[in-house]
Amino acid sequence: MKYWMLTLTCISLFPFTQLHAEDQGGLPSADTLFKEAVVFCNQASKLSRTDTTEARQQFDQYRSHLERARAIDPALFETNSFAERENKRCTLIEDNIARAEAMPLVEQSLAQCSAAQSSLDAANLKAAAQAFTQFEQLRDQALAITPTVLRVGSVAVRMRVCDRLVEKISLARAERQLELQTSTRAVGYFDKALASCETGESIINKQKPSAATISSLEVVLNQLNNHNSQGEALVKTLSSGADAANLKHLQGRVSACKGQIVAAVDAIKQHLEEQALAQTSVLQGQEVSQISDNSL
Repeated sequence: MKYWMLTLTCISLFPFTQLHAEDQGGLPSADTLFKEAVVFCNQASKLSRTDTTEARQQFDQYRSHLERARAIDPALFETNSFAERENKRCTLIEDNIARAEAMPLVEQSLAQCSAAQSSLDAANLKAAAQAFTQFEQLRDQALAITPTVLRVGSVAVRMRVCDRLVEKISLARAERQLELQTSTRAVGYFDKALASCETGESIINKQKPSAATISSLEVVLNQLNNHNSQGEALVKTLSSGADAANLKHLQGRVSACKGQIVAAVDAIKQHLEEQALAQTSVLQGQEVSQISDNSL
């Protein structure tokens, strides 16, 4: 009877004992999960220099296993020195993967920086500004992936140089704006000189050769020379050739018109001198004739 009861008791307890054993043996421990996670971390490390996409996938597996392990044992890093040490190492590996992912964007951003500098050297401020905007966008995308790209010495130095480029572009813009304003003022003076030219041409066409005509043309020439001199002085201060073609065209027109007015003044003076000589000759002839008549 005793043996029968003992056997019955053992049989009744067996399902619970088996279930408890399955629960304990069927679920991996936090330590086991973390060791599996480290395998993925090591694989990610090997791939980080050759295949960042696969390296990231491997590291995501590490993260997944780590989270499961810490869900089982939240104090894993406090109680397991191996887990604490390996997690720190794997964190550095993740930084390496992130830098590898960000570096193509870094290189693209630096290429845009070089393009901006080249455009600035060529005085193409619009292209320089556009390239610099691209540099900033690509740089920010890279830093969003990981700011640790700036730990790479050569990258940090080149980035600082590029960051200062915005000041150069702003300064060049200010200088260009000043030169455009100066060019506009020069155009204004040349336009006034041409207006004086038109006045002089009108005098030449409408007035008869006379001392008054010469006097009027000399006033016009003084105004023309004054406006032209102020325009020429402004042109000499320009260094970038702002509006150069238009200025050169205006200078040519002013010079040609001035030459015509000067030539007209000289011609009128010569005409009046010849006219005066002719009148003097006539008067002298009349005087000779009168003397001859009186002598008779």
